[in-house]
Amino acid sequence: MQRYIPALYRPTTNPINRGILKAWALEDDRIVQAIRDAKEQIYVVSSQLQFLDSLGSNVGVFRPTEFNLSDALFRRLIPALSYAPKNIRVTMKRVLDIFFGENNPRVSIAEINENQIKISIPSSVPALRRNLKGSHHFHNYSGTIVSVDNIFKEIVIDLDGSTKSLTTNELENALFGQDLNAAVILGSTPGSTGVTLQFSASEDLSVFIPGERFMAALTNYPGSFIPDATRAFTLRKERGTLGQIINVSSQIPTLIMSDASGIPDTPGFLAFNFGFPNEEVLIKYFGRPNNSTILLDPSHVFAFDHAIGEAVNVVSTPYFKPRTSGDDYSVYIVGVEAARLLAQKIIESIAAAGVVIEWTVLTPVIDC
Repeated sequence: MQRYIPALYRPTTNPINRGILKAWALEDDRIVQAIRDAKEQIYVVSSQLQFLDSLGSNVGVFRPTEFNLSDALFRRLIPALSYAPKNIRVTMKRVLDIFFGENNPRVSIAEINENQIKISIPSSVPALRRNLKGSHHFHNYSGTIVSVDNIFKEIVIDLDGSTKSLTTNELENALFGQDLNAAVILGSTPGSTGVTLQFSASEDLSVFIPGERFMAALTNYPGSFIPDATRAFTLRKERGTLGQIINVSSQIPTLIMSDASGIPDTPGFLAFNFGFPNEEVLIKYFGRPNNSTILLDPSHVFAFDHAIGEAVNVVSTPYFKPRTSGDDYSVYIVGVEAARLLAQKIIESIAAAGVVIEWTVLTPVIDC
């Protein structure tokens, strides 16, 4: 049929007609896409942002302002509080699953009698922490100095709290302080009472007074970086300090370190300058023959330049998946009380008149 169309009107020969037809086609595509986008925003299962807020407000469910509740969680909250079947126990469980995660072992609902319900919940809300990234922090210890030996360079201490118990050399490289005096700890014995701290021969321990309080600060405690599912590894506290310049594209089987004493003499993986633009991770190493040398995989080609003094951390593979109970987060994150209080408020609002809810909030105890 095209051969019967005059050449003046053919889009293959007339660029003006071809341009008009393309403009019509593009506009049709935009209309179709706009209809698809509008269709997605009229259903709770696919709506996003302010459109999802509008759908929730239509049925009397509003996104909390106390904290940032993600669209995925808010989509589950809307039906639970509006058009879901009006079985109070089922609705309560759905709300608690949204905040504390499904099948959380620390969450339970028990009916004492027809007018009393007992609910146990944890004090943390792990379901709201999925977008948290690595976060470096200090870990502090405190207690009382029992004795000071300035000849053998040892201090014996008792830690505060019966739940705290150190592992061997857990306070290695920690800064030990009392008043304005401070010294670096070389090693420590395990336990919570009668713990012996070892210091270098150059430290003057006579400035520390037995019977007085102390504080020890450790900057690279295990788990200093919150597990991040986008990474294939977990950063650990063991680390050393780079002692040589590394040029991009270089291969270095024997790496010189300023201090490698914190890196285990066992095969593993390293991260160079983690958290900075030139970070490199999952670099295999075979051992640490001494405190100034690390044997790297000779086939590794460095992708960035590295300077003397950069941190070299040990990393674990594969990625460590935190427990849904939130115990792996609770020692590092605060400020989740608002989320827990909101969950309690919602549960109380859907309870039938005359029903008394007895709350048990389980606060985790962390061994430090």
